[in-house]
Amino acid sequence: MKKQVAFMLIGSCGPFGFPLIYLSGAFDMPIDLSPFGFVFSGIFYMLGIFHFDMLRLAPLALRKVFESMQDAVIVFDLDHNLTSFNHSAHRVIEDLHKNKVGQPSVEVFSQYPVLLATILQPPSSISKIQLSGRADDPFYNVHLSLIRDKKEMPVGKMLILSDVTEMVRVEDRLLDNARQLSELNTFKDKMFNVVAHDIRDPLAVLVNLMELMEDEMEACGESHDEIVHEMGQQIQNTFTLVESLLDWFRTQRGGMVFSPVERDLAQTVQTNVRLLRVRSEGKQIRLISEIPKDTFVYADKEMLDLIIRNLLSNAIKFTNSGGVIRLKADRRDDKMIVSVSDTGEGISSDQADSLLQEAYPVSSTGTAGERGVGLGLTLCREFVRLNGGEIWFDSMPAQGSTFYFSIPLPLEVPSISFGSMKGAV
Repeated sequence: MKKQVAFMLIGSCGPFGFPLIYLSGAFDMPIDLSPFGFVFSGIFYMLGIFHFDMLRLAPLALRKVFESMQDAVIVFDLDHNLTSFNHSAHRVIEDLHKNKVGQPSVEVFSQYPVLLATILQPPSSISKIQLSGRADDPFYNVHLSLIRDKKEMPVGKMLILSDVTEMVRVEDRLLDNARQLSELNTFKDKMFNVVAHDIRDPLAVLVNLMELMEDEMEACGESHDEIVHEMGQQIQNTFTLVESLLDWFRTQRGGMVFSPVERDLAQTVQTNVRLLRVRSEGKQIRLISEIPKDTFVYADKEMLDLIIRNLLSNAIKFTNSGGVIRLKADRRDDKMIVSVSDTGEGISSDQADSLLQEAYPVSSTGTAGERGVGLGLTLCREFVRLNGGEIWFDSMPAQGSTFYFSIPLPLEVPSISFGSMKGAV
């Protein structure tokens, strides 16, 4: 650009310079030099047009392409003064206006320290940066390169900013999906290790009891009530384990499936309460739901059923005859907090420290001698986390326990009145 300007300035001096020389009398010439001034200007103009392609359409076409580029392009001279920029650059940097041309980059980009540092450095590339540091700002790939003339001499710098926000968002989603998949596979491996150990013990005891019963039945007149009762307990334990496994496998048909949908929490609770009615009535325990109708959450159907069923099953297991189990729901921000309270034995401090930790908890005997396999709370914890929630508990020995878990709300939550629809089931 400086050479073009110099050519034009020198050429324009011809019509004025030559007459001034002639009129000054500095040189004794018999002819008027004024016409030669126009010839001199014409030669310089022709050289400029030929050398810099001033009348060709290509520069105009390139300028049009420059303005229509989606990437932001900003051009500087070797002194880091702003020379030119396209329309996309103005969209990215709103303070960039035509009156900024010619100003130092230190002043133009004072509010963009990342860009300014890149401009002042040698040619380089930076990936996935945000200009202002706000979380919702777009991401850009920034590339700084030298502009060279026909002799490969540097004449300026060009800064290109490419919007890669969508690509970054997609990468984040893919990484998050990969992380979830890795966690699911890890959990699956852990669960199978637990099952391999837990499923053997009750079956082995059941086989031994059967052998004892066969031996005892050979002696007539002896009572077998104790053995039959113990066999019944072991069969029930094995059934509980198999039921939990089926709940897990049901969510994996065709692979690891996670399908959250909008669910009516009150209806889901009522359904699972009915499934456990025989067990609760056997211990004369009342199940009370204070969750109103039309309380909606956003969760996987099978996982939500298993969470509620396991928490209710544990509450029944550790509640004495004649006790009460109460279910409530409370909305907090974008989550629904569901609680299952019982009037049972409570949880000792030793058990509380490890109950919801990574190590699988050891199963305890219930108030009526019920036994478990230690798998229920493990599945609850993992399923709550997969649905985007958390699980925790409060407990006082001999006073009972309350287990809480959070679950996301649908995008549009119907209006709910928590002062109505309370009742016992």
